[in-house]
Amino acid sequence: MYSEQDFIDIGRRIRRNRLVWGPVTLALAALCVVGLVLRVKGLAIAAGTLLAGAVCFGFAYFQLPCLRYRKFLQGLRDGLTREMTGTLLSVADAPELQDGARVLHVHLRLADQDDERIVYLNASKREGFPSVGERVKLKLCGRHIRDAEAL
Repeated sequence: MYSEQDFIDIGRRIRRNRLVWGPVTLALAALCVVGLVLRVKGLAIAAGTLLAGAVCFGFAYFQLPCLRYRKFLQGLRDGLTREMTGTLLSVADAPELQDGARVLHVHLRLADQDDERIVYLNASKREGFPSVGERVKLKLCGRHIRDAEAL
């Protein structure tokens, strides 16, 4: 389900965010410095306030989710895996944020035990995932589905 293309895509997204976010913060920092050098108190305060807002908002809203998703992908690639075999009972329709990725809850009835588990499917990987009622073999990293195969 995951490939090297996922790492390339998130890397491009991080660079694109920096290319947009960087010049804006540099322009606001330069405006703040101009206000300080020229001793224009109102300009320095306004530019400093906008700079702080741009840095906080840009990082928290654009960069941080991308960095968390890249860390999530690295964990999937490098982490320990295990396998589960069972029947899909349901797949949630609404994604939620979990460990830096938007995921769908998947209910699975284990084949060898009379037990149910909830695992997470990346919302962007829904296409091609086996449908409800099918027997599947899942490769997991933690509770996240790394690969799925219909049996």
